[in-house]
Amino acid sequence: MSWLDRLREAAYNSPSGVRQTFDFEDVRNTRELRGSAFNFPDADGTYIQRTGNSGRQFPLRVFFWGDDCDLQAEAFDALLLEPGVGKIEHPMYGTVEVVPFGPLTRRDDLKTAANQAILEFTLWETVGLVYPTGQADPGTAVLSAVADFNAAAAGAFSDAIDLDTTIERVTFKNGYLALLDSVKSGLAAVATTEAAVEQQFNTIVSSVELGIDTLVADPLSLAFQTSLLIQAPARAAAAISARLSAYRDLAEAITTGDGATVPAGYDSRGANAFQTNDIYAMSYVSGAVLSVVNNQFETKNEALAAAVDVLEQFEAVAAWRDTNYEALGEVDTGAAYQQLQEAVALTAGFLVFISFSLKQERRIVLDRARTMIDLVAELYGTVDSQLDFFINSNSLTGSEILEIPAGREVVYYV
Repeated sequence: MSWLDRLREAAYNSPSGVRQTFDFEDVRNTRELRGSAFNFPDADGTYIQRTGNSGRQFPLRVFFWGDDCDLQAEAFDALLLEPGVGKIEHPMYGTVEVVPFGPLTRRDDLKTAANQAILEFTLWETVGLVYPTGQADPGTAVLSAVADFNAAAAGAFSDAIDLDTTIERVTFKNGYLALLDSVKSGLAAVATTEAAVEQQFNTIVSSVELGIDTLVADPLSLAFQTSLLIQAPARAAAAISARLSAYRDLAEAITTGDGATVPAGYDSRGANAFQTNDIYAMSYVSGAVLSVVNNQFETKNEALAAAVDVLEQFEAVAAWRDTNYEALGEVDTGAAYQQLQEAVALTAGFLVFISFSLKQERRIVLDRARTMIDLVAELYGTVDSQLDFFINSNSLTGSEILEIPAGREVVYYV
């Protein structure tokens, strides 16, 4: 049996279940092998740390021919526009769950190649929703991943810290307390929005400050305290945008500040400084994750924006970590990173999943001046439960609350 005998009929099954066959020419698939490359001083060669691979991408040029080629192409085009996960019956690579992604081009060469229509597009292999939708409690998996991260991060921190000399211990303590001060100033406003959270936050701060000399000698406990302190304000009643912004600003102060790249030095002070920054930076990302889990989202845009925010924070911290590990000539064991990556992936998948059931944004430009009450009643069908939401979502000023002028763009959600 030759390769010709192993070719299959090519077809695409849309998310709605419609199957349409097509003719094809040369085929290929690509995937990205993810990882990091580490080059060490005074050593030849490169160490490659693999961190998985992407799904396959299937670029296709498909042909429809005959008297109804235009209708076939139009029907196939409509199938590719359907939202959701489809299925490709690939002539060489088997049956794969895919989502069309990227440019979709149609050609009708009426002069040079009449009687045929050509579509060019790429299908991306997908694993579907990252979040396990069958789970009874949508926050359980994320909370479990964060707990695993706390344990892994504390263990990695304890193993990496080297405090053999007095200068190393003093430098480490001063650096840690400086970051603690930044946490107090950066998260206090969020923590104070809820009395129980504020009390927990202040209790941990006092505990660390009073016991810093003891905790320096016990890096494992110090790392646990650090993560719990940073994560406490994530459970506050503050707006999700305020919580995510606070964690993002603190992480950026580490990853883009003057000391973003720590020099190796001749002793362990540089490595200790990086490890201290690292436990703080990764804990900021975990705080963003917990902020999402402890929030009730009302709109699709709000949920998707939070997903993007968490992913971008994680990617920035991950890139910063790679740069510093390379500069120090060290290799990350990956335990804490993997647990944090899982927590972030579960969170992003969960947000995408719930976004389908949340309100979607609509925008209109007023053709005449309107009172807010009349406009809210027209858009939502009710007034009492929507006024505050309407004011906040449109950032209405004092005068606009009395009368919204003509030409003003307003958003509402359905």
